[in-house]
Amino acid sequence: MAPLDSKDRELLAHLHCHSGANVQDLCGVLGVTRNAIRQRILRLEAWGLMISEQRSQARGRPKNVYHVTADGLHSLGEDYRELAVVLWEVISQVEDAAIREQLISQVRDRLADRFRRKLTETCSVDERLDQLAYEMKTSGFNVESDHSASLPILRETNCPFPMLADVDEAICQVERQVLEQVLGAPVEFKNRCRDGHHCCEFEVHVGSAGKT
Repeated sequence: MAPLDSKDRELLAHLHCHSGANVQDLCGVLGVTRNAIRQRILRLEAWGLMISEQRSQARGRPKNVYHVTADGLHSLGEDYRELAVVLWEVISQVEDAAIREQLISQVRDRLADRFRRKLTETCSVDERLDQLAYEMKTSGFNVESDHSASLPILRETNCPFPMLADVDEAICQVERQVLEQVLGAPVEFKNRCRDGHHCCEFEVHVGSAGKT
């Protein structure tokens, strides 16, 4: 599932606050055409964030009324960017270097474990890269694996931690180290959004697998 945009959130919040709405109501809420609303509804229904029910009317055919699901309500509370920035600031400002590194290490290991347990351990680094790109994409990251160059690349078309990277570029190193743990091979930056490039590219040194 891709990240929700502001219109998705506005629509789901309206459904929750008003205990449902029909297409015409939603057109008025977002100020768009019925066709645009129907396309958004189809997408949100496919993600399990909203459902429809047929409601009888005094005249004419039953009308579809849409409601936000439990998953939809959960997704409305998933914008943790501000909280993530505050937590990272607290960690990065811990005065004791040993404690600070221990906290960052735990964050790094927990992130790596989330993806590593979804991959096939016995496959090659190239195959793991493809699996990782797929898993990250299904988790909302805009990524792709590229094997066209001499070394394979994991390419992020936009930074997943832009607000954190603005606070402390150490988060970039954490992400690189997470990729190393998951892939089992050294990973180096080729390009970074932080440095003005249009994407972040991580070069995977497959010939050095196991030497991290």
